[in-house]
Amino acid sequence: MEKVAIVTAKEMWQEFNKMKDELKDEIIYEMQDRKDSALFTRKELAKYLKVTEQTIINWSSRGITKPIFIEGRVYYKAKDIEELLNK
Repeated sequence: MEKVAIVTAKEMWQEFNKMKDELKDEIIYEMQDRKDSALFTRKELAKYLKVTEQTIINWSSRGITKPIFIEGRVYYKAKDIEELLNK
């Protein structure tokens, strides 16, 4: 049998923000392992941020992330992503 909890909108947003902060901390922790390599591919970045590659493309077109192009391939500087997360 499933249980149902009734929460206020404020409580729901508090829980959402708590989960968002925990995920952000986890992503920053994982990124610290990447200090040796300064670049993410789009696929790697999507995996670390737990979003789709299309989301990364959308963010790039909106100027949220700044891709760099090397020999026809798209990369993202780990330093830029870490700064974005710390805003």
